[in-house]
Amino acid sequence: MNRRGLTLLEMILAIGITATIGAAIASMMAAVSNGLTSRDDGRRTAVQLATTQVRLSAYIAPARCLLDKSDTAFAIWLNDARESGTVHASEIRWLTYDESNNAFVVKFVDFPDEWSQSMIDAADTECNGLTNYNSLLATLESSSLISEFDLVDSMESCSIWTDNLEPLSAKRICLRFSLNTSFGPSSDALVDESIRQHLPPQEQQ
Repeated sequence: MNRRGLTLLEMILAIGITATIGAAIASMMAAVSNGLTSRDDGRRTAVQLATTQVRLSAYIAPARCLLDKSDTAFAIWLNDARESGTVHASEIRWLTYDESNNAFVVKFVDFPDEWSQSMIDAADTECNGLTNYNSLLATLESSSLISEFDLVDSMESCSIWTDNLEPLSAKRICLRFSLNTSFGPSSDALVDESIRQHLPPQEQQ
């Protein structure tokens, strides 16, 4: 019985077929891997957007009223901790989009722990209808009485508007923003939140 080996042409064809199949498998595996990564990144982006919305709403919804607003910042009267019916500096939260750091920042009055109550009372400015809240913030910052933290990081853009041009009369605060994700800037998302109990200061109604 004659034994027949592979010819050179058959070996070349076999190698070619094997290489083609190998390339197809590698391509399929890469596609599957990219698909899984894409879905995973999509989930992370969705979670990031949802977290941002919850954090922003947590400040807007329980606030008593809006005090001041610009295109990228606003100040709210968070609560009446002193039960005076008027706004004191320690009751204000300034929320600002910091474009240089791509963060949405919360600023608040933070008196030194070693201060006595009388010192705090003297420094806790009572506001009225003539108060400029940006100037008040600048004054407190120059006195090192302001602390801050990033409420939202990786924020790529942000714009703010309200349902009334007069801040004290506004009951809805809307923020349109995008986040910086692994895919680049996300699509614009919207937080459209209402101040649930609109309670302007007594002297400013």
